[in-house]
Amino acid sequence: MACGPSPQKVVEKIVIKQSPEAVWALVEDLEKMHIWHPDVISSAVENRFDSTGKETIFRMLVLRDGGRLIERIRETPTSMKLGTVIEQGDIVVSNYSDALTVMPGEHTDETLVTWTGRFNNKANLLVAPEGQDNKAAIAAVEQFYQHGLNGLKAYVELVKK
Repeated sequence: MACGPSPQKVVEKIVIKQSPEAVWALVEDLEKMHIWHPDVISSAVENRFDSTGKETIFRMLVLRDGGRLIERIRETPTSMKLGTVIEQGDIVVSNYSDALTVMPGEHTDETLVTWTGRFNNKANLLVAPEGQDNKAAIAAVEQFYQHGLNGLKAYVELVKK
């Protein structure tokens, strides 16, 4: 019996010295990711029909390295949680979904932002070639999350003061 690749998970967190509402106001604006994420140079949103025929929000990202991603928004921003699924993209993962959650921190005017991703390696194989393996997938997602969270923190703390 053949087995598929083991699912991978990355969780990155950051504390931002600003209210959850201020942080969420930026995160929930789907067309503004390029403002706070240094690896994204443009972001646009459009309504499209998904594979089931349901009208859904999609976000198109152009990455600084020349890559492109098309994300389907899977969770609405009402709960300060934004979830996406990558439908197409130039990234070293497959079967990718994530959730970016904004919640109150331990202190007043402090926010904890958690970015969690689940995915398989790019080759989607148990034993994948180097560069398409779990190690490459995890490293790419960790770097994207760390850059994004650090950019979000810097932007929100600088702009909202």
